[in-house]
Amino acid sequence: MYKKAIAAAAFVFTSAAVHAQSADPKSGFYAGLDLGRSRLGVNADDIGGALANQGVAGTTDVDRTDTAFGVNGGYRFNSILGVEAAYERLGRFDYSADTGTDTISGKFRANALSLSVVGFYPLAPQWSLYGKAGVTRTDAKLDAASQNGTTAVDNSSHNGTGLLFGAGLTYDFDRSYFAKAGWDHYTKVGDNSTGSGPIDVYLLGVGVRF
Repeated sequence: MYKKAIAAAAFVFTSAAVHAQSADPKSGFYAGLDLGRSRLGVNADDIGGALANQGVAGTTDVDRTDTAFGVNGGYRFNSILGVEAAYERLGRFDYSADTGTDTISGKFRANALSLSVVGFYPLAPQWSLYGKAGVTRTDAKLDAASQNGTTAVDNSSHNGTGLLFGAGLTYDFDRSYFAKAGWDHYTKVGDNSTGSGPIDVYLLGVGVRF
């Protein structure tokens, strides 16, 4: 009896899912890859402050752009609403600090996991605007090394939560494949031990629907 009931429930659920997808060809699961350019909102003074917390004072310079890439997967309930989870490598940003007697150098590294609600606004059969908002779990690391070994410095790291906002444009090649161009804004990455600030990512992506 139970097996028949479970089988009947599964049949109803499957039929409903198939009907929903046939009614809206953009609904269902999808996965994608992103590649872009990131812009670090953590400036030289922020990193200099993190080094100052270790007793290192000096003039700091930082390269605030790098390559970003990530993977994402989600589910579209219909043509206008979906949810998305993603992992993004936000970048590895070189910096150096001149103390007068030594040079401290290293990288500010950041990654993020996110969960977002995504809304779509169809412009034409193949084109849509999208916007998204969600929460993030970020991992920031500040690597530090002394050039001549006379200054004692340590690597530092921070895991924290923040918000994610984004917007962009999608293009559907067909029912299965799509491309996008967009912007993601991570509101807060790092803390006083690493340097703290936002990161923006300008990206291109491709994806497939299942």
